[in-house]
Amino acid sequence: MISAPRTAAGRAPLPFCHQSFHNLQELRHSASLANKVFIQRDYSEGTVCKFQTKFPSELDSRIEKTLFEDTVKTLNNYYAEAEKIGGHSYLEGCLACITAYLIFLCMETRYEKVLKKISRYIQEQNEKIYAPRGLLITDPIERGMRVIEISIYEDRGSSGSSSGSSTTSSSGR
Repeated sequence: MISAPRTAAGRAPLPFCHQSFHNLQELRHSASLANKVFIQRDYSEGTVCKFQTKFPSELDSRIEKTLFEDTVKTLNNYYAEAEKIGGHSYLEGCLACITAYLIFLCMETRYEKVLKKISRYIQEQNEKIYAPRGLLITDPIERGMRVIEISIYEDRGSSGSSSGSSTTSSSGR
């Protein structure tokens, strides 16, 4: 996992544990972006779309490990469902060839339907679980299916003068 630079204090304060947000726009407007965490793809089983379930240390004080793992496992299951090849996929392919792919102008593929289901799931998770904790998951489709991006927000009022200054952790030389 790769993470973006941390704040000057090293860890973001916990202002969101006691607040609830009515929508994701409220989170974006009332808080400043403190950090981003990227959950990488897991290629241990080939090129199927699957993400690592290892819990990033940057989220320790923000969300329970089980909630995070459940979210990633559910996303992995949805992507496995989307990529599953069966009779429906075969029929779609045949209809596409017969109609010179014009069929897709008037119908969604099964894959597109599952991607919409994934977007709704991420939206629901953001509203119910992640936004109240000052976190926001970005749909992997927006990042080319390479990573799950989790943005970490902090209250603008508590960030003070450190909001513009951040340090990067350097690797040992």
